[in-house]
Amino acid sequence: MRLKNLLFFFLILCNVQIKMHAQDDIKTVFLDTLSYSEENSQKVIELGQLIETSVHESDAKTFVSKLNKDKFFDRVFNDYQPFDREDTFIKGYMIGMVQGLKSFPNEIIMEVENGAYYDFINYRYDVEAQTYYALFRFFSAESGMNYHDFRVHKGDEGLEFSDIYIYLTGEHFTSTISRVMSYTLPEDSILKRIDPVDNPDSKELFKAILYNKNGDYEKAYSIIDGITSDLSKEKFLLILKTLIAGQLDDDKYLKSLEDLISAFPQDQTIALNKIDYHIYKEEYFEAIQVINQLQNETEDDFLNYLKAGVAFEDKNYDLALNLYNYTITNYPDFFEGQAGYLSTLVLMENYPESANYLTTLVAEGYDKQALIEYVEEKDENGENMLDGFANSKDFSKWKKRK
Repeated sequence: MRLKNLLFFFLILCNVQIKMHAQDDIKTVFLDTLSYSEENSQKVIELGQLIETSVHESDAKTFVSKLNKDKFFDRVFNDYQPFDREDTFIKGYMIGMVQGLKSFPNEIIMEVENGAYYDFINYRYDVEAQTYYALFRFFSAESGMNYHDFRVHKGDEGLEFSDIYIYLTGEHFTSTISRVMSYTLPEDSILKRIDPVDNPDSKELFKAILYNKNGDYEKAYSIIDGITSDLSKEKFLLILKTLIAGQLDDDKYLKSLEDLISAFPQDQTIALNKIDYHIYKEEYFEAIQVINQLQNETEDDFLNYLKAGVAFEDKNYDLALNLYNYTITNYPDFFEGQAGYLSTLVLMENYPESANYLTTLVAEGYDKQALIEYVEEKDENGENMLDGFANSKDFSKWKKRK
């Protein structure tokens, strides 16, 4: 689940760079002072398109160039006093964060090059923040869904962004970094948090982050699962625990989701975690309800693909077929939607129509031999969901057609 670890890759990189020892709670209201107008809305659209293009063209430099680092650092250090940009220690922190920020888009780009999707969805105007937010969907068939909501800032040379609200963590990027910093500061640090974190398990959390970064998920999970102080109730830690557990096995992942949801039952910011939880519990109606709420918030019709997957798991194949068909119509280059449609036909044992659909895919430009391999291939457990169709007369006849 590499996609879900991008955030913590960034956090640990910031800390390693300076050789450290082992919903948004920002107190100051930072206003990015961008008024709502048709002209500004168009500029936000252009910014979103530029960021999307930079990812698709593997252009990390352009991505980073649109971040207002000064505003970003102000938000990270907002809860700390004193904050002197010329202090050697703070400079070291900022150098680490700059290195992390430069690497962050490279990680997204790597995921996209390996088949993930990163798309600008829409924008909204936040009256309280007095600025726009530009929403991006981050999707991988292997690792699932996430959203990045870029907070827009009016810079001297045009629109930039000053922060990113990460749906998977339920808070702004800078809030998460600030909290991790509070857990990992050396005792003699000049930085003092306004609401100081004095917790004996802080060092243990940092060890877990290090183990996670190095791929030792068992040790990372064991450490976090063993924390019993007030730190164990923080949303940040509980979400980190689910991300690590997702690398291990379904039982640990489900337990971690249960811990998170029981601690924050009414928290709307953990919708993505709740969807996973309900699917694992085979509570399909509840999963659809959460997806509907998320769809109302994001106005992202791509979530119909997630609903199709839930309907498929619930064996509600007629609904799944309709939702996959919607996905195919509106996202014709998204093969996962077409694969879902084919799989649904197969599990409905509608083999003649399955063969006809393969013919349609070939007509749309898909390679026939690649489709044959897709239908016949087995997973890592030696199983094939499409096995019934693969051994059918309809598929055999289709294979022989020229």
